Amino acid sequence: MHAVKRALRTLGKSMLGSLRDLSPIILVIMFFQLVVLQQPLPNTVDLLIGTLLVVSGLTFFIYGLEMGLFPIGETMAHAFARKGSVVWL
Repeated sequence: MHAVKRALRTLGKSMLGSLRDLSPIILVIMFFQLVVLQQPLPNTVDLLIGTLLVVSGLTFFIYGLEMGLFPIGETMAHAFARKGSVVWL
């Protein structure tokens, strides 16, 4: 049970990080829609659902990178550094 709580806590922190990373983009779009174009936000529920899906997708994408590709990249970088392959770096 503790592992599930820890995993959910980690997922929540990652989602908050993704939301923090996306918030400037969301704020700029809202600013232009409301202030520059002076138009209301269309389909607010759909926009909120879409935003939630984008945040979720970004969270899982970054988690996949950290889990799958980053370790490979680190291993390759260490191998190149050990061999002294400056040309490849």
